[in-house]
Amino acid sequence: MDSRGVLEARQHIQNHSAGGDEIFYWGYATRVFPCTNDAGSCAYLDAVYWMHTVSMLYTFILWAVLGGLLAIFVLSRAVKPSRTRSPHLELEGGRPIAPMSIFTRFWKSKTAALRRWLLPESLQSVFGNVTRLQLVLLAVLTGYLLIFSLVGIVYRTWVTPVKNLPGVYNTRTTMGGFSDRIGAFAYALTPLSVFLSQRESILSLITGMPTQSFNFIHRWLGHIIFAQSMIHTIIWTIIEAKLYQPQPKVYTNFIKQTYMIWGIVAMGLLSFIWVFSFPRMIRLTGYEFFRKSHAIVALIYIGACWGHWNKLACWMIASLAIVFMDFGIRYIKTLLIHVGYMKSGGYGFVSAQATLQCFDDAEGRVVRIDFEHNHGQWSPGQHFYLCFPELSIWQSHPFTVASLPSQQTVNPHHTYIVRCLKGETSKLGMLAERLQTEKLTTPVILSGPYGSSSLSKPGNFLAIAGGTGATMAFPVILQRVQEYGHIGGNTQLVWIIRRAQDLEWMAPELATLKRYIANAGSKLSIRIFITRESCSKPTKEEGSDDEIKGATVRTSMAGSNISSLVDAEPGYEVVWLGDHHPDLSQVVNDFVESAPEIGGSVSVIGSGPGSMGTSLRRAVAAVNDGSRVWRGEEKYDVHLHWDDRQD
Repeated sequence: MDSRGVLEARQHIQNHSAGGDEIFYWGYATRVFPCTNDAGSCAYLDAVYWMHTVSMLYTFILWAVLGGLLAIFVLSRAVKPSRTRSPHLELEGGRPIAPMSIFTRFWKSKTAALRRWLLPESLQSVFGNVTRLQLVLLAVLTGYLLIFSLVGIVYRTWVTPVKNLPGVYNTRTTMGGFSDRIGAFAYALTPLSVFLSQRESILSLITGMPTQSFNFIHRWLGHIIFAQSMIHTIIWTIIEAKLYQPQPKVYTNFIKQTYMIWGIVAMGLLSFIWVFSFPRMIRLTGYEFFRKSHAIVALIYIGACWGHWNKLACWMIASLAIVFMDFGIRYIKTLLIHVGYMKSGGYGFVSAQATLQCFDDAEGRVVRIDFEHNHGQWSPGQHFYLCFPELSIWQSHPFTVASLPSQQTVNPHHTYIVRCLKGETSKLGMLAERLQTEKLTTPVILSGPYGSSSLSKPGNFLAIAGGTGATMAFPVILQRVQEYGHIGGNTQLVWIIRRAQDLEWMAPELATLKRYIANAGSKLSIRIFITRESCSKPTKEEGSDDEIKGATVRTSMAGSNISSLVDAEPGYEVVWLGDHHPDLSQVVNDFVESAPEIGGSVSVIGSGPGSMGTSLRRAVAAVNDGSRVWRGEEKYDVHLHWDDRQD
């Protein structure tokens, strides 16, 4: 778009054909100098171009601050002390030989004190299940945008005559400069919003945080960009339809320009994205519709923004580059996993062949997915996106691998536990029932792995899982025991399930862990809480159907095996709660109090329903104690990694 054309509606202010020097302004139309119009119009133009220069400076400062904060975070990860002591520094009674250094004590006591205040959730009715730290980050970003949207604005009004129309005046205010300021911020925030939403997250690699940790800021950036764009649209509508004269000629000429047509298209697309991103609309239309429409409409919206104001196309180019880089890496990963030599001979695309098992209870159906496929290793706690071509080639969903990667890269075994809800997982449940009856397999296409690659830590380690969240906790605990043995600290697995039959989901893995307990002494323990049954012994025969509150229960194990999993043993505890959930504050506090000092800090990982995450964050925050860490009681520096992806 020609720089002269973008100010066509204001050619009564600047006349490019009248001669004079043209001054280039990055991100805006060139300016004709000297100004030959009336004094009021010239003063207005001085203010507009000065405010634009300041606006561009503020957008660059915004990204400089974001880059600086990221650099500080990376540096802090590099210099922070280890969570554990050397396993050789141990005396009788589990006390360390060497005390913590001054720097280590300062660092750990500071972070424990901050964690105590920033880890719990607040204002859940408005923001959902997010920590105070996330709210602080949002408040800082919002505060910056609010302050610098108002600072550097010339607050004046000019009433100027309209040429060749005696008695007709334009009212020129700094509303236009303010509107352009927030529009520039909306453009500058677009790459950040896109960056935070990507599956192939560079931020996740740098920070070690799971990608879903960034979804909160991504969602609220969407709200902020929508508000900025709507205010920008309303203000310029008032200016062009009311303050500039004569009407309706000025507004008619304004609205039919190409850049304005693109602006209307962009605002309409952004409104669609905003409305259909609310949880209620997602429930009404389905997650699959949300995911596909969100991606497609967002791409068109970015293109429309480019068409609306191509002088700030750098932000849109960056956004598109992030999107296409994400898609490219995603598809390359899939090809690397699946392209190879086929059993039938030749070279081509080879999908994994999975067996599916159904487990039905009063709450619905759970499916266990098992298959082997030749590809590279993953880390415990990571997840893959799985596509089931028999259901739809266009859909893939994230599921955490419940099995450990094989030490050999040839045909590692994958296990997944999926709770069937609505949409694609509901179809998966029906497919599993049919395949289990017919003893058939189904092709699976993988993309990944994703998520943190270093969840398993030496030292004191507590894993808490709710329901199918066991898919993250079990492999991490297994790796923790296999790699670090039982030196230095205690390890405990807590699994919260509704009924004893749910033990079948992870029966082989649970049996393996029980064997480790015998060799671990008191260093390894398992606690299972059953929340909807009182103590009883399962007696059903293999393959039989029981009626539990009207639900048919299919099992894949003999009743005797289930009984062996609910029998208490030293280091293996089954607690029948009947009708309530365990007190996670007590669970965490008991573990920390019993943890040996030689184990250093305590690492807690958790996965389960959102309400469980709320309780666990509160419990971990309460047990962090900076003053006790400063006095040398390192175990009161308690870390939490929470994964709330329940698929």
